[in-house]
Amino acid sequence: MVRAGLATALLAALSSPVAAQTVTAIETDGAVTAIVETLRGSYVETERGTLRIEPGDCDGGVCLVPDVIRGLPARAPEGALPDGFVASASSGDIVRAWYGRPTGRYAHGVLGDAIEGGSLVAQTGGGTTVEFVLPESQVFEDITPRIRDLDSDGKNEIVTIRASRSGGAAVAIYGMRGGDLVEIASSSENGRANRWLNIAAILPGTGDGGTEIVGVRTPHIGGRLFTMSMAPDGSITERNDIARDLSNHLIGSRELGLSAVLGGEVYLPSQDRRALRRPLSDAADIALPAPIDKAIIAVAGRLVTATEDGRLLVVEP
Repeated sequence: MVRAGLATALLAALSSPVAAQTVTAIETDGAVTAIVETLRGSYVETERGTLRIEPGDCDGGVCLVPDVIRGLPARAPEGALPDGFVASASSGDIVRAWYGRPTGRYAHGVLGDAIEGGSLVAQTGGGTTVEFVLPESQVFEDITPRIRDLDSDGKNEIVTIRASRSGGAAVAIYGMRGGDLVEIASSSENGRANRWLNIAAILPGTGDGGTEIVGVRTPHIGGRLFTMSMAPDGSITERNDIARDLSNHLIGSRELGLSAVLGGEVYLPSQDRRALRRPLSDAADIALPAPIDKAIIAVAGRLVTATEDGRLLVVEP
């Protein structure tokens, strides 16, 4: 195990009167190019190599160990969305999902190119492959679907970002009904074409089960927080404009993971990405030394991310 070099406590005892907030910059051998979380571990990619993140008695409370990334999702099969990946689940009726029928008909390019998914493909635990094909007016403006049991009934749903020429992006949810893959719910759209949203978290619902999807509408223009909740009976409740001045995505980037859940709270960057915010609570913002553009992940009660210029940051809220 190697320590990560010199660490500097950049910020401490911020405006919160309850507890100090510490942001520690950790020196790495080469600029950080990506933060990666898989089912097998958490990793830092640098210009000089890859390091596994482990909690320990090192700078910032995390240690960096040279390693290779393990547990990455499979790329979507040939003929599917070129930069897409396969979502997987270990149980439930739907066990794999990805975007198919790549198309340039939407021509927005918010994720780095103008190729989006024209269909959603799913595989069941029994080995059956099913497909939901969108009309010409819509695309999946997304990279990897998300498989969850949203209504706690033992059957999985697929959470997607769908965009239309008339209304822009919305959250759309699909599931198996009578052997077919069908749309079962959707949020409202953003109101016009080329207005995107990014999902930030999928949280357990309060009360008797269900799930809450948290997202940011127009993360490049004002960043408005919204939630979409599914109850055990399948009913949907939507709340909009809960908070503003948020951004969990950079235009043209394929990195959709600029958010994390820690201690039941959702952490999101401010619009300028120079602070971490907890918009579902009254907690104080956490100032950062520079804008971040890498994924945010939770490791042992801390948040790990990196700045645009490749500095690794460990945040202890």
